[in-house]
Amino acid sequence: MSVDEARDLRYPATAVWGDYARAGVGLVLTAGPLLALPVAVWAAVPLAAAALLFAVFAVRTVGLHRLRLRRTGDGVTVRGLAGTVALRWADLTGVRLRFYSTRRDRRDGWFQAVLAGPGGRIRIDSRLDGFDGLMEDAVWAARRNGVALDRTTCGNLDALGIFVDDDGAAAEGAAARDAAEGERR
Repeated sequence: MSVDEARDLRYPATAVWGDYARAGVGLVLTAGPLLALPVAVWAAVPLAAAALLFAVFAVRTVGLHRLRLRRTGDGVTVRGLAGTVALRWADLTGVRLRFYSTRRDRRDGWFQAVLAGPGGRIRIDSRLDGFDGLMEDAVWAARRNGVALDRTTCGNLDALGIFVDDDGAAAEGAAARDAAEGERR
């Protein structure tokens, strides 16, 4: 991506509507009885605790939906409910990518990435439009900056189609992957 080219990324509405629904149903089922019925203290305490958790989840979902991420050739800037975090690619000091499965066979799930630098940490997940391209940029910045990637991150990047060599350095696309596999044979 050229320095002049910028991309604005966000979580699409379809990615967060399920979270809105879960938060709403959870609040109705936990806060609803507290507001509508006389509830004994022994039942009110767990319902109130669960209602608080669903309220926090609802606020988090609103935060994801309102989050705006600007990806440029120089770095990435995130604007959200908690403020703004700007991270220059030249200052990137850490990249971590984890996969969270929703099934025992690990077929379904999502990736969560954490990008770190002096400007702070940026935490995003794979529901973000343009997630793969952002990860490619982050891996290239890590390589340029000499940032080592842990084994789990390398494996997860490989699952995304971003090849990382044995030293944790990204290689260029399919051509580099084919060359590396040819060397191993």
